[in-house]
Amino acid sequence: MSIKKGIDIKLNVKPVYLHLIHQEAYEGPCRTAYGEQLTKEFDIKIGEERFNNFKETLETTYSREINMLEPSYLTWTDEFIFHEKELNKLMKDVVETDIFLLDGVLLQFPVSKISTKIKKSVGIVGCCCADTTAALKSKGLEAYGFIDHDDANRYLELLRSKKAINNTNVLVVLKDTMISALSTIANLEDLKNDLGVHFTFINAEQVLDEVQNLNKEELNEAKKITNELVLNAEKNYMDSKYIFNSAKFYVTVKKMLEKYECNAFTIPCFEICRTKRLDKEKYTFCLAHSLLKEEGIPSSCEGDINVLMAINVLINLTKKAPHMGNTHPLAHEFKMDQSTPSGLEIVKEIKGKKNIVSTWHAVPTRKMKGIDKEMMPYRIQSFTHSGWGATLRYDFNRDKGETITLLRFHPTGKKMLAVKGEIVAGAGVDTIGCATGVYYQVNDVKDFFKKELEFGHHFAWVYGDYIEKIKDFGDILGIEVITA
Repeated sequence: MSIKKGIDIKLNVKPVYLHLIHQEAYEGPCRTAYGEQLTKEFDIKIGEERFNNFKETLETTYSREINMLEPSYLTWTDEFIFHEKELNKLMKDVVETDIFLLDGVLLQFPVSKISTKIKKSVGIVGCCCADTTAALKSKGLEAYGFIDHDDANRYLELLRSKKAINNTNVLVVLKDTMISALSTIANLEDLKNDLGVHFTFINAEQVLDEVQNLNKEELNEAKKITNELVLNAEKNYMDSKYIFNSAKFYVTVKKMLEKYECNAFTIPCFEICRTKRLDKEKYTFCLAHSLLKEEGIPSSCEGDINVLMAINVLINLTKKAPHMGNTHPLAHEFKMDQSTPSGLEIVKEIKGKKNIVSTWHAVPTRKMKGIDKEMMPYRIQSFTHSGWGATLRYDFNRDKGETITLLRFHPTGKKMLAVKGEIVAGAGVDTIGCATGVYYQVNDVKDFFKKELEFGHHFAWVYGDYIEKIKDFGDILGIEVITA
């Protein structure tokens, strides 16, 4: 058994070409043609040609994330009746189908029947699709209209991400009352009802005990991970035995995710830290969060569901492994004597600059520029002054001037806040603690801070400008997107 990652989920699309075949030759307000074009034989011939062109377009236009089922060719007549025998041709694939992709001429009537009879999503390509989508949406049916096949491909990729979100099952570790992130989404039933996200809860002791009870094969896996991390690091400031301890936690989480058929993870920090058990066993959760995200598995600090959902969205929309962290704006114009976030050093690059925000946590990833891309250079640093608690570190100074996109869900789960910034400097690459960070410039720091106060302080972020894509995705999810 393996973890069913959301990033690996494909959208099952049933392509259908619909063609109207006139039974007799005539002209009028529903038809303008002449000569041979008025014959039934011409309609049959042209329909078959267009269906072949349709199949070629499917092969050349659509993403590999889209699983195209066998295309169907359906016809109807100028009696404007879409017969049941044609509808029944779709039934063999109906269980597997996520959405019907429909193309053709004057297809409004058959599409309406397909939607109302089968009650599955329909996506309509081309002219006058708005007539059909407006009618179906007013009846509470799910319908999408696409300008052309390129537009359809873009939206089907978003619908694939929606399916991935709908198939999220979060393994939530509990310890006492979760207070690490007060602004976390409290009403998980709403999140389940709105987005299909499920939650599986286990006690912290169950996970922590398992770390100490790994079998020989699992311990060897942790040792292999440790060796690979040390071998490929630019710098390593830690004793390997402490990296091994953190790797054991990662192996344990993977084991628990498989056992409970989950594909996302979060765990509280403060509540478990105060038990002093981590101090005794010498590991933190940071490395596991980084490694899980690199595999496309959403994982968040401090039991924060809001940022976990943001990580989930960003992984699926961008195929990149996000960083997440405490986020705080600096004064409108930064001065060198201004206080900075605890543990994050002041850097000269931000002196005198306006609209600066910082985000910092010890959970960057080596796949922030693409899960399928080459590994970014990294260092290994301990979380504690005592030398334990393995964390990955990256120097964001390498990427000055690059655009980034930040995201967080609202505490109600009904909104997302998306922010665009430009990297000004990095900090904390060699610092002990939860201090690996990035300084970036936003459009208006006062506007950002005002909105942040409504959403909370943990943000996930990736390289690139994904604001418009997130807006489109918000429309599909039925979630309002606020920007700053």
